Amino acid sequence: MKKILTCLWLFVGLQLVAQPFDKVDAAMRDLIQNKKVTGGVGLIWRNGKIVYEATHGWKDAAHKDTMTTDAIFRIASQTKLIVSVAALQLIAKEKIDLDTPIENWLPAFADQKVVIKSGSDISLVDKERKITLRHLLSHTSGISSADEWPAFVSLYKQYGLDRPLNLQFKSLEEEVQQIAKMPLVHQPGARFSYGVSTDVLARWVEVVSGMRLSDYLYTYILKPLNMLDTYFKLPSAKQSRLLPVHVSGPGGTLIELGTQFFPVDFPVRSDITIESGAGGLVSTPHDYMRLLVCLAGDGRYGKKNQLLPRNWIDSLATGQLGGETFTTGGVKSKNTFGLGVGVTTKEGSANTGATQGSFFWGGAFNTSYLVDRKNQVITLFMFQRAPFDLAKSLSGLERLAFESLQ
Repeated sequence: MKKILTCLWLFVGLQLVAQPFDKVDAAMRDLIQNKKVTGGVGLIWRNGKIVYEATHGWKDAAHKDTMTTDAIFRIASQTKLIVSVAALQLIAKEKIDLDTPIENWLPAFADQKVVIKSGSDISLVDKERKITLRHLLSHTSGISSADEWPAFVSLYKQYGLDRPLNLQFKSLEEEVQQIAKMPLVHQPGARFSYGVSTDVLARWVEVVSGMRLSDYLYTYILKPLNMLDTYFKLPSAKQSRLLPVHVSGPGGTLIELGTQFFPVDFPVRSDITIESGAGGLVSTPHDYMRLLVCLAGDGRYGKKNQLLPRNWIDSLATGQLGGETFTTGGVKSKNTFGLGVGVTTKEGSANTGATQGSFFWGGAFNTSYLVDRKNQVITLFMFQRAPFDLAKSLSGLERLAFESLQ
């Protein structure tokens, strides 16, 4: 009888351990039951270990294959953090000032103009200041995208820069040469404008390092952190693990997104050769978590190796917008922006529970991460659907995660 009671007590104890994240589980299941997503993965890390790891739902709309943690996701704009870290590595190594003009390496930007629109009239003026590395990292360069500036859609079309990720170009060099030809949508440093600044930054990494972007990332970030499922182009042996992207279909169903509007199969297509620093990587939850864990600490991995100096991680997570918040997709955020990442403000902290100065971002196919360095907490949630319309659900999951850890 004593043994039975002991076993029962152990069982109850295990149940109690699991209970703190019941609300997170329920929220993820609700997204599936309400046909917002087919399935997803959630990871929560705290003080050196993963305290929550869950898969919910299915990989496919037909509910044939259950979700797994080794599923490969298109991380879209979560690529920007990896490229920003690469740039900061080179800036730290070469002792380059953030306010150095990019035309020192990319001379095509020296003569770039700024577009001014008054009614239906468009005119060009000179830049008041040169584009710097800080402008690229903080998305204040004036290089943006057509969906952020609908008033200039015709201009983006004129220069052939109106397609998602600009995958029509053969290389970053080719794309960035074209970006330099198009006028800026505002003066450098005047405001936040989300877009392809990170593609220009990625090309800068290539020029300074003398390496193709994928080779640099593999050598100095992916391989050192054992992120061996993170690619621009998936090897054939891993392609079966790439998740489909879903969209809402007739009658409230979910259907697989085709390629007529956007080539979501870009990670497996040999004819798409550009490596988009703005959003071209695929990865797994555990791969990406390795990077976040490294940045949540002092930038060290292993016993002696340093991915990024601690002072540059501090800079990455420091607001660069002069106390202003940022706006994306016409929606004003409660938070500000650092060097390649969103940065939690006091008002934003009330929304998620993360401390002021935490950093975060997400991807267009509804993935998101949040790193609270002060409390040593990381959340990572990944889904695969279009468009990016689960922002409130993702921040809600983050809030539930922090509430569960209290």
